[in-house]
Order: sequence, then C-alpha cells, then structure tokens
Amino acid sequence: MARSAQDIDLAIAAARDHDYLKALTTFIEIYGTETSPPIQSPKDASGLSYFGLCLALVRKQYKAGVDLCKRAIDLEFYNGDHYANLARVYMASNNRKKAVETADQGLKLVPGHEYLSEVRQELGVRARPPVPILDRSNPINVTLGQARAAKKDTGGRAVRKK
Repeated sequence: MARSAQDIDLAIAAARDHDYLKALTTFIEIYGTETSPPIQSPKDASGLSYFGLCLALVRKQYKAGVDLCKRAIDLEFYNGDHYANLARVYMASNNRKKAVETADQGLKLVPGHEYLSEVRQELGVRARPPVPILDRSNPINVTLGQARAAKKDTGGRAVRKK
C-alpha cells in the first residue's frame, strides 16, 4: 500500500475530471478503507476530501463521505475545496439545506474560491414560499409552489390537457 503525494494528486485530478470511479479506486489503493485513512501530510487532507466525495457519488456511502470531508475541514479549515466537496456530498444525499449552509460557511472563510463559488452557484437560490407565514412543508405552500414551478417550466403559458 505504497502512497505518495503524486498518487494523491493523480486521484484528485481524476475526481476533478469527473472520473469518480477511477479516483475512488486510486484512493482505496492509497488509503485502504474509508474507516481509518491515516493522515501524515497536508496533502492527505485534500485526498480525504475528494475520497469522501467519490465514496458518496460512486458507492452512495453518504455518511462516510460526510465524515471524510468534515475530517479534511478539521485539518485544513482554510481550504475551499473541502467545503465544496462536502456541499456536493450533501447534495448527493438530498440534503440541500446542509449543502447551502456548508457552501456559505466556506465562502465566508475563503471568499472568491473558484470551485466553491461554482458549487454555490449550482445550488442556486431557493424561492420564497408562496405563503411566507406558513412553513415550507405546509400542503398549501407545497401545492402553490408546485403550481408556480409548473408555470415557470411552461414559460407562463397555460397547459391544456386534451
């Protein structure tokens, strides 16, 4: 299980190129398992972050992905890539709220970080609920929100079923 900074760089490059399976395979060769990869250098923190992203996207192991990304943030809180990867893991696990919070937190610490800014932009801005005094999950808000989204999808034209 020989590992070097160069191997970690190759795995990170594969993840950045969206070749998550190749990256995951390389990370497993480097670190062994997702449960206890050893940390010996700052490069390992970046590796952990991308390893967590790959686990979430390829194997759907969201908890392990979140744990690895959080561990990377603990080691290098100033690295925007870790926040971006954690936000993407949260999105993959259908936790948009946590994804937005994570991206916003990262941008406060590392404003102008390119990758993190791209991820935050992909998350978008959530529209206000149609009836703001009611909770988002209220059936009235859900129904009106779905109607608003359907109207937006059709460009404002009424869709008539025959």
